[in-house]
Amino acid sequence: MAHIEFGVPERALLLALMALGGTADNPTLKARVGTALDGEARRKMNDLKLVSSEKRGRSYHHTLEEDGWAWCVAELSAEPPAARSSLGRTLYVVLGMLRDRLDRADLSLAEFVTADSLSLDESAESAEAAEPAPVPAPVSDEELENRVRAAYFQVAARPGSWVSLTAVRAALGDAPRDRVDDVLRRMERGTDVFIAPESDQKSLTAEDRAAAVRVGDRDKHLLAIGVR
Repeated sequence: MAHIEFGVPERALLLALMALGGTADNPTLKARVGTALDGEARRKMNDLKLVSSEKRGRSYHHTLEEDGWAWCVAELSAEPPAARSSLGRTLYVVLGMLRDRLDRADLSLAEFVTADSLSLDESAESAEAAEPAPVPAPVSDEELENRVRAAYFQVAARPGSWVSLTAVRAALGDAPRDRVDDVLRRMERGTDVFIAPESDQKSLTAEDRAAAVRVGDRDKHLLAIGVR
């Protein structure tokens, strides 16, 4: 789809959702950027399938859809809005630098914003170190990947939402641990699979730590499938 030009408030909200990992509720948006995604702006973004919105209690919770991520990627190369304040110009200089950095590191925008403290250089090194060795087994890698995807969609609220590997492994049943780890590392190199460490390490249980997949020198605990 062609890149959609929005005014400053709508651009700010979409970029804020992106920076928050692709999902946030209105109170969080209000606190972070000073405005909530509501009313006509919410309906427009929902109709354009850039954002999905769900009423939870008294406020809406929003999630960037695939086209929403694509819009953010395109915005990295966009011109500043018509009201060109010095701050607005600076923001788009920074977005351009981010685009160039992601291109050089061969990272997707979604992977970058959900990787928390993992630096771009570390991510590139981890991807190179994560080459899985083929393991002979009665079940092929393709079949096991299908099982991983089925387990994810069994426990995920919607495509692209983050779920713990603890829940995914439980849904996989007796699938071989080492084979699953190899398949997860291979899947992460695709366009719609992202695996990230839990940002709040103190919240991890012993079960969560045991379920983590080792990628390079980092343990990763969360899986998202369906966001490009």
